[in-house]
Amino acid sequence: MQKRCFVFVCLALRLTLLYADAPLSCLLTAHAPAVARQGQVVFVRLGIDDSCDGQSFRAQLVYSDGSHSPQFSSYSPPQRRITHAERSMLAAEFADHSLVRLGRSAFIPLGIGTETPVGTAAVLITKEGQELTRTGLVIQKRDFPSETLYLSPALTGIRVDPDPRKDEQAKRYQDVLASADPNAAFLSQGFVFPLNGQRRTSFFGERRIYRYSTGGSARSIHAGVDYGYPTGTPVFAAGAGRVVMAENRISTGWTVIIEHLPGVFTVYMHLDGIDVALGQVLERGQSLGRVGATGLATGPHLHWELRVGGVACDPEGFVGLDKVPDIRTMFGASEGG
Repeated sequence: MQKRCFVFVCLALRLTLLYADAPLSCLLTAHAPAVARQGQVVFVRLGIDDSCDGQSFRAQLVYSDGSHSPQFSSYSPPQRRITHAERSMLAAEFADHSLVRLGRSAFIPLGIGTETPVGTAAVLITKEGQELTRTGLVIQKRDFPSETLYLSPALTGIRVDPDPRKDEQAKRYQDVLASADPNAAFLSQGFVFPLNGQRRTSFFGERRIYRYSTGGSARSIHAGVDYGYPTGTPVFAAGAGRVVMAENRISTGWTVIIEHLPGVFTVYMHLDGIDVALGQVLERGQSLGRVGATGLATGPHLHWELRVGGVACDPEGFVGLDKVPDIRTMFGASEGG
């Protein structure tokens, strides 16, 4: 009788330990690029097994000065049958793990801000608030240009005059960029440029000084890239995604926001008009509107942004076929390419 009780106690203990470890057991590896620059988007690759299918993870950066990034959300590329060459590449990459258990991967895009502290940063991988593992990367400094803009009385008013509508629009804009739809996994390849041309009039990360007509001034950091083209020039979706904002705003005029991956957005501002509606799913290269000078604009141009977890990143760094990892391209992208 005592022996039977002992067996049941051991079995119960083993089951308790098994289920206590269950949330952690499906995550096997976390790989981050060795180096990232300010303003860059990089991917953390999570090696998982089938028991993780459909689950979501979060990542947070802890910078060299002890400060933290926002939370970044994971996504899983669509599954497909892999080739023999790809299986060999996986075997070489994960020689110390079972290929069967590493049949799936999840990815977490990290946005490195323009003022992110340089130095070694820890990358904490969590699920439901519990840390599963951590890795790290080194953040390098990037130099950004500066620019001074002289504003007319009308444009000065857009920036400085109090307006409850402007405050409400700003809050809704920030709420959209801070959100993450776990089902938003539209992107399977890198961006294309949103215009048929690359005539830049302002660059990402510029340190701006606004000179007001009243004699005052203000400073800001330019969160995107400006392309100067005539009013009416077609503007295209840089990548596949769902429209999560399409409206006329006081500060940015006609504005479209597309969510491509959970928490990964592109923003198109100062449009003369738009061709899309809220909730519409767009293909890469699909027309979404036309260049204009609506809102706070000194002339016709497109302002194009990339936001990751709310962090402004260089959208031009996301252009190219090798920037968004699936099983075909995850290796180059996970190295921060």
